[in-house]
Amino acid sequence: MRTRVRACLAGVARLLVAALVLASAPARAENWTVASEDYFPPYNFTERGKRTGMDTEIVDAMLKDIGVYPVHRPMAWPEVVRAHDENEVDVAFQFFTSPRRLERGHLVGPYRVGATVLMVRSNSEITYARIDDLQGLRIGVVDGFEYTPEFDKSPLFERVRSSSNVVSFRRLLLGRVDAIAGDLQVLRYLADSEGRTGSVKILPKPLAMVPRYISVPKLRAEKAERLQAAYEKLKRDGTIDAIVRRWER
Repeated sequence: MRTRVRACLAGVARLLVAALVLASAPARAENWTVASEDYFPPYNFTERGKRTGMDTEIVDAMLKDIGVYPVHRPMAWPEVVRAHDENEVDVAFQFFTSPRRLERGHLVGPYRVGATVLMVRSNSEITYARIDDLQGLRIGVVDGFEYTPEFDKSPLFERVRSSSNVVSFRRLLLGRVDAIAGDLQVLRYLADSEGRTGSVKILPKPLAMVPRYISVPKLRAEKAERLQAAYEKLKRDGTIDAIVRRWER
């Protein structure tokens, strides 16, 4: 009998020890895959082996708020869109709202508003007030990017496609295009990082002011709800706006 009691007590002790070990062990982190364009400064890029940038910091802050660890997957923009639409990632950025985007994902935001502008060489006499002013021009755009519905569909000018804003910018400097279209902060960052701010200028009137969103694939509705709640909290307490101000040029 005593042997049975001792065996029973030993078994209980082992269970208690196992329970204490499990309770003291750190919880396994929840990881979400995050897709963004590989090189799109100042919004998302890699520096010293770490993903950084305005939008990257905003997404990381939102995920931290809900206790999630981001696993960043930088890729070419068309691949970001494909990975999102085929439900291969948890989060992707940065999108603007459109019927296609609303059909394919849950849009979280807008977390900032970006100006889509035209950049020309500093000695250019090109002006822009309406789409007709662009007639006959060669304008550099990035393959897979959407700018504005009017701009994207206009037959008045030639769109010269490239793989990145960097390629478009260098074509502008070389005179291979008359202007390039892009995000104000991105084009300013490029000119500054290349040491060519004096060689180019941004036309005063933007093509559009575009609200930007983070998107979660349609099949991941529960994650979208959690991310939306984090967005609302960090927007309300000023965290998101503080990140934007810190990166703006």
